[in-house]
Amino acid sequence: EVSSGTVASLSCRAVGPGASRVSLPRPLTSFIGRERELAQAKRLLQDSYLVTLTGPGGSGKTRLCIAVAAEVAGDYADGVYFVPLAPVRDPGLVPSTIVQSVGLHDARDVPLMEHLISQLRERQLLIILDNFEHLLAGAPVVTQLLRETNRVRILVSSRSPLHVSGEQECPVPPLPVPDLDASPTAASLAGCESVRLFTERAVGALPGFTLDDENAPAVAQIARRLDGLPLAIELAAARVKLLPPQAILPRLDHSLGLLTGGSRDLPDRQRALRATI
Repeated sequence: EVSSGTVASLSCRAVGPGASRVSLPRPLTSFIGRERELAQAKRLLQDSYLVTLTGPGGSGKTRLCIAVAAEVAGDYADGVYFVPLAPVRDPGLVPSTIVQSVGLHDARDVPLMEHLISQLRERQLLIILDNFEHLLAGAPVVTQLLRETNRVRILVSSRSPLHVSGEQECPVPPLPVPDLDASPTAASLAGCESVRLFTERAVGALPGFTLDDENAPAVAQIARRLDGLPLAIELAAARVKLLPPQAILPRLDHSLGLLTGGSRDLPDRQRALRATI
């Protein structure tokens, strides 16, 4: 699992004989681990019309949403739509943002929610509402949409649950971290998701980087010091082009200052841990 920001712009593709529309961000990096959370979210989405993935900033909720949606896209004959809410500041704009993301035309002579519901009432689709935590006052719109449509399901990412009727919460914890009771080696860390994430992102920053017995203890301690938080691990891994893990580790005492410099095409909140917080 990686941070929510490592994605490109929305891409659309046809799924199945009905050529349904799938509009999801296209990840530019590999999806690491999260098998349990992925299976749990898919199972909950089968049984509930509203599933909210919750967790701290930088835990990878958006990326998990995308992975879940990509795997279940074939179950939705009328498409899967990604609604980015991070730039929205007014809860009253949630309906218009959904309308725009789903590709509906405004109906000037009809109230917006009435228009949205009438257009989606019989459609079988999945809507992803990404980064809802600052718009919780707009949560009743979600339940209204679900109550007045027949086959719409909604997957939400948020730092806190919406606290509305019918919501099923699915926590997204940080990645597992290494046990430091024994002296870490490259072989003993091979299956640890937080170390795998650090290693893959470090290779992206410095193609010659390898996890070996010399740097394994430092990498293991970096993963633990950062509590397995994917965004923090990615930002730390990006520093290997300037510093080896053994030099990065002591600098984490000032981690908010060190953990900056994410990709330039990401929002500010995903380029520095301080901005995420």
